[in-house]
Amino acid sequence: MLLNLLLVGGLAAVGWQAREESRRSQAERKAHFNVPVKAAVVPPAPAFPKPAAAAAIQFEDVAKKNLFAKDRSPDIVVEPPKPVEVKKMPTLPVVYGVMAMPSGVRAIMAPNKGEAGRGTREGDKIGEFEILALDSEHVTFQWNGEKIERKIEDLIDRSGPPRQGGGGGGGAAPVARGPAAPPLPPPPSNAPPKMGDATGESTRACVPGDNSPAGTVLDGYRKTVAQTPFGPMGCRWQK
Repeated sequence: MLLNLLLVGGLAAVGWQAREESRRSQAERKAHFNVPVKAAVVPPAPAFPKPAAAAAIQFEDVAKKNLFAKDRSPDIVVEPPKPVEVKKMPTLPVVYGVMAMPSGVRAIMAPNKGEAGRGTREGDKIGEFEILALDSEHVTFQWNGEKIERKIEDLIDRSGPPRQGGGGGGGAAPVARGPAAPPLPPPPSNAPPKMGDATGESTRACVPGDNSPAGTVLDGYRKTVAQTPFGPMGCRWQK
């Protein structure tokens, strides 16, 4: 009986000790609950030095001792710039006369001084120039994308069309100025008619020496000759 009492007393002591330990543990847990945690201060990372740019001298051996290109040379060849060719504008056409007609203003022009003139109007080409605008006082050409405006007075050739001179050794004999006589009709020719280069969208120039009469039809073009006070002029082929 005494031994049983000692065992019961020991069990009671163990239970009481366990209860006290449990209370102490709960008290410690409650003491740690809802406690603000201080943020840890992280020191900044140290700045690494920026690598220096590679100098070209460091690659000298690569250029001189390249095993995969025999024509490689360390000497840089700088080609000089190519000279820009500036196209020179030719001389402006010369004007022999201007006529105001019901169909518009026409001018007798020649590409160069001393050449035979022909009738031209807006849209025609004379030499390397295209006629953009034409009136009795001004003419506007287009050449190489550039517009050139001139007065008719500045382009008129006072010497007139070239004349055939006579005489031997003493130069050309003076020709008396008077009313212009109508030119003689060209001699008949059996040669086929010919057309020159295009002077507009629907016109082509006449070829010197072509004696086909006005009204001749060739490849969809009809030959027309303008009748002027100075005689037949302005030969061209109209589409």
